[in-house]
Amino acid sequence: MKVVLFLFLLTFTVRSLFLMTEGVSFHYDMSRDAFLVQEIIQGDPKIQGPPTSTPGLYHGVAYYYLLVPGYLLGGGDPKIASVWLLLINSTAVIPIYLLSKGLLRNKFWATIAGILFATSFQATQYGPWLSNPSPVLVTSAWFFYSLWLWQKGHRLGLPLACFWAALSCQFQLFMLYLFILIPIFGCLFKINVPNKKTLIISAMVTAVVLSTFVMSAVKFNSFNQTVQGFNFISETKNLEWRPMFIPQFINYLNKLADTFIYNLLPTNVFLGGLLGFLIVYLNKSQPFIIFTLLSSLIIFLFGGHNSNYANIGLISSVIIATTFVLKSFKSKSGLLFFVTVSVILYSNITTIISQNPKGQTLLVIPDDMNLKNQLALIDKTYQIADGGPFYINNITVPLWTNTTWAYLYSWYGKDKYGYLPIFYGPNQINLLGDGVLERTDQPLSISFLIIEPPEGIPSQMLAKELEIENYKTKLINEEIFGSIKLQVRFPVSSTALLNY
Repeated sequence: MKVVLFLFLLTFTVRSLFLMTEGVSFHYDMSRDAFLVQEIIQGDPKIQGPPTSTPGLYHGVAYYYLLVPGYLLGGGDPKIASVWLLLINSTAVIPIYLLSKGLLRNKFWATIAGILFATSFQATQYGPWLSNPSPVLVTSAWFFYSLWLWQKGHRLGLPLACFWAALSCQFQLFMLYLFILIPIFGCLFKINVPNKKTLIISAMVTAVVLSTFVMSAVKFNSFNQTVQGFNFISETKNLEWRPMFIPQFINYLNKLADTFIYNLLPTNVFLGGLLGFLIVYLNKSQPFIIFTLLSSLIIFLFGGHNSNYANIGLISSVIIATTFVLKSFKSKSGLLFFVTVSVILYSNITTIISQNPKGQTLLVIPDDMNLKNQLALIDKTYQIADGGPFYINNITVPLWTNTTWAYLYSWYGKDKYGYLPIFYGPNQINLLGDGVLERTDQPLSISFLIIEPPEGIPSQMLAKELEIENYKTKLINEEIFGSIKLQVRFPVSSTALLNY
């Protein structure tokens, strides 16, 4: 128990080092979720989760409710919500420790696995990430531990595996592939067919956890949209399979290598990849480990390869597989073991120190959209306005969407300075944050144009938006916060231009 508590505290501490210095990524998806969580807190329950990248499909709603305590305790502060989520995600070290202990039959090596997870750069990036995939770090680790229990004949192994698979789907829809793994695992490891009672319990657990998807489809009459969404995923867009196989396979290998790189040697991509494939090879006599390491292959048949977090479920597997190899190294040479562990720890810790103050740079594009830059920008607008009224417009990703800045000004700006700016950008009807800032068509005094990092904005659209802005206001000065630009402007006809 003391070892588990130590590992949990180590995991939490490493991940929380830079949160209070605003090392928290926050862009449209996060602000959208923050607004919806605030609505839940105010008594407006939700039944539909965040949208997926596939039209018609949504994740489960559990993520919103998971965030409620964090935003409630923090009074809307994303940092506190991030700490809350980090607290939950740090518990992933528990199933990793338990599974390592069960597979290696040794507390020392289970502790080594826990330390590797606690200091993993990729895991530290997922821990405080205010996005719905991040809790899969925990649920997937418990899923594999449950499969191991099932293999060992534990009567609750299968129901628990179904529970964690279903909960994973709540947070990330493509984790449905875990349900495909269950019968495959049973066949490969020759597990006896469960009795009727176990099957019924497993089915009931699955139905209860996934019931919100059905309720959402009923409420929004979206059954047809859901079917069309899954059809879109499964469509074969190119019947000429031979030219496509090699690129797809190489892409899968690259994604698998990335998981090893960002957990073991993030400072050296080539060596990290080589080490990863060496670890897979050296675990060839460990069927359970090989099964978990290759488990995500299924989703590469359905487009999961397009997301940079496609292999989030493999982090625990990579850590445990690495621990097996380290044990083998130690049996041959204590020096080899010491050097390998030292290099892994050094590579991860130095990367954590260099990257985590910027937010979730591995997962979020653009990586300069973090609270440190955003709150400094907001402070600057109030300082220049010097207590007087001011107007804001912005060029955002997605375009014409003021959701992020509406949330930040209403939570941070109003609380600190006592008033809000007026928004003179595009109409926000039906967008989250509409009505939070008073809106006008024309600024009357000092105004600011906030330009988010242009990744995702076509250059011609950026030029057009600036051209439209120049009809309304005149550029006086520009300041940079990371990659976010703050332009100080005045209305073209304003006499205040003479006094600036």
